[in-house]
Amino acid sequence: MFASSPQAISPEQLSQEWLVTVLNSIADGVIVTDGEGRVTAINRAALQLTGLTTEQAVGRPLPEVLRLSHPQQEQVLADLMQQVLQQAVTTGLPRDTRLVRPDGLDYLSATLTPLAAPGQGMVVTFREINRHRQLEDSLREQVKREHLLGEVASRIHRSLELGTILQTAVTEIRLCLQVERVWVCRLGLEGWAEVVHEATALTGRSLLGQRWQLTQGELVARLYRGESVTITDIEASASHTPWWEQWRAIGVRSVLLTPIRQGERLWGILVAADGLRGRAWTTSERQFVERLAVQLGIGIEQAQLVQQLRTLNSTLEMQVAERTQELRQALDAAQVLYTVTEQVRRSLDEGQIFRTALDCLGQTLKADYCWAALYDEAQMQAVIAYEYLAQSDIPSTVGTQIQLRQYRELYDRLLDGQVWRHPPVEVLPPVYAQFRVAGGQMVIAPIMDDQGVIGELGVALTRPQIGVSVELVPHVANQCAIAIRQARLYQQSRAQVLELERLHRLKDDFLSTVSHELRTPLSNMKLALKMLGLSLRKGVGTTGKSAKLLQYLEILEREYEREAQLIQDLLHLRQLDSTRPSLPRVTLDLRQWVPVMVSRFQPQAEQKNVGLTYTLDPELTQISVHAFSLERVVVELLTNAIKYTPSGGAINLSTRKLGDFWQLEVTNTGVEIPPSELGLIFERFYRVPRSDPWQQGGMGLGLALVQRLVAHLGGTITADSGRGQTQFRVILPLNPDVAR
Repeated sequence: MFASSPQAISPEQLSQEWLVTVLNSIADGVIVTDGEGRVTAINRAALQLTGLTTEQAVGRPLPEVLRLSHPQQEQVLADLMQQVLQQAVTTGLPRDTRLVRPDGLDYLSATLTPLAAPGQGMVVTFREINRHRQLEDSLREQVKREHLLGEVASRIHRSLELGTILQTAVTEIRLCLQVERVWVCRLGLEGWAEVVHEATALTGRSLLGQRWQLTQGELVARLYRGESVTITDIEASASHTPWWEQWRAIGVRSVLLTPIRQGERLWGILVAADGLRGRAWTTSERQFVERLAVQLGIGIEQAQLVQQLRTLNSTLEMQVAERTQELRQALDAAQVLYTVTEQVRRSLDEGQIFRTALDCLGQTLKADYCWAALYDEAQMQAVIAYEYLAQSDIPSTVGTQIQLRQYRELYDRLLDGQVWRHPPVEVLPPVYAQFRVAGGQMVIAPIMDDQGVIGELGVALTRPQIGVSVELVPHVANQCAIAIRQARLYQQSRAQVLELERLHRLKDDFLSTVSHELRTPLSNMKLALKMLGLSLRKGVGTTGKSAKLLQYLEILEREYEREAQLIQDLLHLRQLDSTRPSLPRVTLDLRQWVPVMVSRFQPQAEQKNVGLTYTLDPELTQISVHAFSLERVVVELLTNAIKYTPSGGAINLSTRKLGDFWQLEVTNTGVEIPPSELGLIFERFYRVPRSDPWQQGGMGLGLALVQRLVAHLGGTITADSGRGQTQFRVILPLNPDVAR
């Protein structure tokens, strides 16, 4: 109140006692000056703060009573007094202004206020703010450390390199704590700790690479438990370790040791050291380093995981590259093998097969020499039959003979079906040994099939192959073996086919000759039988002897007809096999033609007690066909049906229109053909075993002749048997010209 109302109460109106009482009641220091800046009054709090007495203060200039110090302004109070006294403005002291006392310095906060008009004096109120300043500095330092901790943690988390993380940490800690040296020790095997990173303000000896043994003791035990250790003076410390001597040598006097843990394991130690003997490490400093050590542990874990990931990625990339290379080589080898396979299998020439395979191998592998040697049947001798030479000036080896027993070690393995990769030169015949050089490659593979080893396939290179592997050689040898066996089987089959064709021609010639030769005596027999019949039938009387002679004559005539029909069938089949005659066609009306054909067989059917009927498709009336061939087909089918149908059975001939085709079907009951025999009944001279209980006889040419006739008519014939009946189904074109 005294300082804020200078115009209401003047010093002249108050007694000296009353003024002193008022001033002493104020807790802050108060000094009153005149217009020249000399102290006119001072209270008890001001005397205590300045360390003076009233007599020492009153009447003296203010700067001599209130002695102030500022790091940047030497006459800070004189400058402020001039502003207050001359300009009548109120002002305060700048930050970091300190009061000089006999026993030290105190931070000071003060306000300078003019009394009235300019030049009349001023009131100075002030107080000591040491605790406030300490709290402010502590908070500022804490904020700074928190900010630094956040920055370091952010850098640690952003960085993926362990070295960068540790170097950043030691540098920032040294700057923040204002110490001479900070380093990181990493624990190794058997309790050794090695300095791996360091930040120092000194130019002396570095600690990088130095190692210390963590001996048993309370200090080390505390570190392993995760506790920080502070030592204010290592010379006065009760925990003496071998480290101290090395640290003293570089000027270290006080240290702060903080464990760096990775999970539950002690990874290393973070050491902050200073040359100031007896330095007291504050709680905030220790907590700051501990929190940073936690971040370091996280960063180390992260960096190691990243390093492991990089290692795994690198390993995976290498494996992928290796597998890719292997796959590329396998694909190249597969392509080469496919090319060789396609080329050798197209050919049935053994020589062409080997030449193609050797050329492909030689060009693909860039080989100097490829060969194929074939063994004799006794597997006693090998002959080089084919070769590939990269250089034309090398003498040919084709025709070289090798006695297998002279190189038993090599050929025992090959004859056993084993591939010999890179055989030593001493086991090779001279013809191969000349191509076996140091650093080169050679592979010899047996050419073998299911009947044994027939030869060998070899490749020689003077230098290792890059790209397609020589492991391709055994696969090519296998393909060659298959192709050779195929070619040889083809040659054998071709020879058999030629032999069968020759035998078939001989058979046809025989049948033709026999048929023609039999026709002449049969013609004579027919004439003789006719004359004999005329003579017997003109005889008088009907004695038993004459009747017998007539019976014998009928038997001879019937057998003659059978033999004549057989020879006619043989000649007809021979003609159908050798030629395809142009068949003249006529138009038949099936409504008239079928009843006539069926009526010809009614007497035979009635004689065997067999029902013979026909069924006509009303939509099918006229057809264009070779009449004789169709008639012969129907005759043979009805004859067979009557022959094999038992008494009481039934036979039906039916027709049906099927679009551009028409169907003729003959069905008889009471008899079945086994399924295994259905595919054989159309072969020549074939008769179903035990299917003729009535011993009708025959040569088995009827159905073969029917099949050939149907084929010449442009149709097909099939047989179906089951459920107590047998069906023969003939399908013919309505217009043969369009069908062709």
